[in-house]
Amino acid sequence: MLYNLVLVDDEDWILSGIQNAIKWEEIGFRITGTYTNGREAMAAMKDQPPEAILTDIKMPIQDGISLIRELREAGFSQIEVVFLSGYDDFELAQSSLRLGAVDYVLKPSAPEQIIEVFIKIKKRLDERRINEEERKADAELVMAGIKVFKDAVYNSIMSGNKPLYDRLLELYAELMERERGCSFSVVSVALKSTVEEQPPTGEEVRVIACLREFAKELGEVRKYGLRLLENQFSFTFVFSDSDEAEIDALMEDIKRKLRRQTGKELLRSKIKTYKEFGMIQNAYETSLESLFSLNMPASAQYLYRTLGNDTVLKAAVEDRDQQIVLWSLKNWMLKIDKTEAEYRLRLMKRLFYSLGIYFLRYGIASTVVSLYEPLKAGDYQGGKEGVISFVKSELLQESKGGGKNANLCKEVSKYIIENYTDDITLNELADRFYISPNYLGTLFKKNQGIGIREYQTTIRLDQADALIASGKFKLYQVAQMIGYPNYEYFRKIYCKYRGKNPSE
Repeated sequence: MLYNLVLVDDEDWILSGIQNAIKWEEIGFRITGTYTNGREAMAAMKDQPPEAILTDIKMPIQDGISLIRELREAGFSQIEVVFLSGYDDFELAQSSLRLGAVDYVLKPSAPEQIIEVFIKIKKRLDERRINEEERKADAELVMAGIKVFKDAVYNSIMSGNKPLYDRLLELYAELMERERGCSFSVVSVALKSTVEEQPPTGEEVRVIACLREFAKELGEVRKYGLRLLENQFSFTFVFSDSDEAEIDALMEDIKRKLRRQTGKELLRSKIKTYKEFGMIQNAYETSLESLFSLNMPASAQYLYRTLGNDTVLKAAVEDRDQQIVLWSLKNWMLKIDKTEAEYRLRLMKRLFYSLGIYFLRYGIASTVVSLYEPLKAGDYQGGKEGVISFVKSELLQESKGGGKNANLCKEVSKYIIENYTDDITLNELADRFYISPNYLGTLFKKNQGIGIREYQTTIRLDQADALIASGKFKLYQVAQMIGYPNYEYFRKIYCKYRGKNPSE
């Protein structure tokens, strides 16, 4: 690697001699500028600072001492400096070391003397570059580890797994202390028609897809500074290291782009900032409560938020599996039945919205408006009966053919990946996905080529390998992070699947 070098001397013949008498590239430098006074050099270096400077001390307009002092005051503390000085300036050259000069060379000097000095500088620059690269790599590993942890927290929120959420935050308190006190801001957005709980249309499906692309584009730009929590009907942005004015501008930009491209209006919640990551679940829930004006008890609010995240309903609709779609709907309707009567119509609308989006997305129905007619008239029971009839008429069992239940298994896989640290049992999965345990086990192994328990273990050990490779965590911490509180049990599992100890 070649480092940039600037030469400064008021005598042209000296500049020319230094530039041509030494084969700079052979010792690791390229000359990017030659200047006859400090002011001229300073003006050029502010935009493109070099790694090293060789400068005379005494020069007209601006001398070398004041040039380096100005550079240091401007924040360029890493530039390596060598002074050229006459014999009479020997004491001045020595005092210049306080400004960070590496060395000084007396005039006149042989090229060998200058080469010797710059070989030492090259070595120092190489060491600094390696150290910076290692620090950057370490920082990226730490950030990646924190991202894995936060992803698990976000997934536990979206899946409604409160025990896992609590356990992860306990782990966070032990291992992620560096994040404590780092504030984050939350804002949620949704289409105006969605907030107003209008029946979805094919156009709305396309607009939501467009909004999703805008959100993902913003996420790619912000990287670690943004996390997107996506419901079926809303998007929640979690910003790190951003002030509210900046977030406001970003949200307004998305609103304008969406209106310009689709003609649709986007509504958003108020931006709120929190000081502790442990508040993330409350922040997410508060943001949606504000956006949708959820003046409901906590249990009804939870239903409202999760009705749009039914992965089994989505998979069953995609598979055209009438039986599982009906099972899923009846399960949700039973939960809605248990809420206070004054909230049931609104919750049923949200359930119909999710079903409608899935039907429209997969081209199964051209309209779902008829589902809402009984609810508009306040006929709750009629709405329940109407959606059952709608599914039976629009969704013929096994109409898709050979792909039956494949998407259900994909959703089960996704759930395991998102919750791999939890002790997931076949019975719990069967309850969650409304299917018998034996049937689910058979389907999963047939579609994925591996049993559910072995699949989860594989995911856990892959994560363990990544965490061990980072070198940031002790082995017992790695075991806890992937869901094995007992290190000895983790070691036996690791040995069984990897054929060696995790410490090797």
